[in-house]
Amino acid sequence: MKTLILATLVASGALALTGCANAPSPAPSMASTSASIEAARSAGAPELAAAELNEARSKLERARALAAAGDERGAIRLAEQADVDAQLARARAGSERSIRAVTELEASLQTLREEINRAAAKQPANPSK
Repeated sequence: MKTLILATLVASGALALTGCANAPSPAPSMASTSASIEAARSAGAPELAAAELNEARSKLERARALAAAGDERGAIRLAEQADVDAQLARARAGSERSIRAVTELEASLQTLREEINRAAAKQPANPSK
């Protein structure tokens, strides 16, 4: 009987330790988020998608605070949200750059059309021979 109780206590203790040991670390999520924020910064997000980039940075800082307080799951959840915000900032910055490039291209094409029309208007009509 004593061996059964002792075995039960040992098994319960092992399960309790296993449960604590299985708490996921927020470090990989935070590292991924930091990389996404840096990619967004490099893509021009500070100028073109500042709100999204600032939101990502804010959430990452809050995730770090949660991790420091021992709330690993909360830190991971918030780090993942920050990662999505950083990816959105990068995508918005890319989209804004594309929109600006198209606008510049359209303006250049319009200028070219106007020059072609002016040149055509200056040429005399070909007389019939």
